[in-house]
Amino acid sequence: MPLFSRKPRLLPLPVPALDDHAPTDTLYSFAVQTIYEMGYREAFEPRAHDVADLIVGEVLALVRIDVAPDDEPYLRQLLTSAAQIGAGIGLVERRGGRRIDEQLVDRDIEGALRAAVNELPEMPPEQARVARFLLRSGHYVARTGPESIPLVLAGLST
Repeated sequence: MPLFSRKPRLLPLPVPALDDHAPTDTLYSFAVQTIYEMGYREAFEPRAHDVADLIVGEVLALVRIDVAPDDEPYLRQLLTSAAQIGAGIGLVERRGGRRIDEQLVDRDIEGALRAAVNELPEMPPEQARVARFLLRSGHYVARTGPESIPLVLAGLST
């Protein structure tokens, strides 16, 4: 068995849906951890903020979340951060130089997304679903462009 794979190991990449469950298995490797760290750093860059700005307001206008008024600004910041981290991973993926197929994702990128989901703080199930959706949506929009936003928002109704 060769030490390095010559072909990317691709997995299906569905459009994000609100009913997604947190993955139970991990795809941990050095490459996964590296991509996660690079995506996390990229999340602080203006392009990741732009992606989050495009989707967070739209999603929160369409999804009702029970939250105390005092906690609402903190929850919004947490959800925005989730979208930025997803976008950061998507931007790292785009910068990787490979042609991106909208329906497939490299196994290491998927592993980085799962690592990011696993790093989300404990929260009520409904809030966690929205956070996972925004993280995945940030990734999807960053890798495919803003024209995919209507498709992503359609995932709210599934």
